[in-house]
Amino acid sequence: MSLVVAVVGAAPASAAGTFRLCNVAGDYSATAHFPGRGGFSTYVTNPGQCNSISTNGGESFYVKITRFNSGGLSKNSTSYHIPSGRSMQFSTGGTFASPQFTPQVY
Repeated sequence: MSLVVAVVGAAPASAAGTFRLCNVAGDYSATAHFPGRGGFSTYVTNPGQCNSISTNGGESFYVKITRFNSGGLSKNSTSYHIPSGRSMQFSTGGTFASPQFTPQVY
């Protein structure tokens, strides 16, 4: 007979989280939109800048990144899911034509 013991850590019920958008791209600006939150979005994040906002850690949400080039064109990314109680740092990079998105949920 074997005995299995599992230790599970308790997570805070509604710990506040943070969403941070860092733009390391060279030729476009970016903003993050939260479609399920009434269209709320971050400030425009220019190349070399980061913007942070507090989130309600008690619920999950989706974020969509929009990038803008100097000619006024814009393109949206796919939606990214952020689980409840988690924070996210989202880095944008590459070029407007060939962007690179790096989401890190922690």
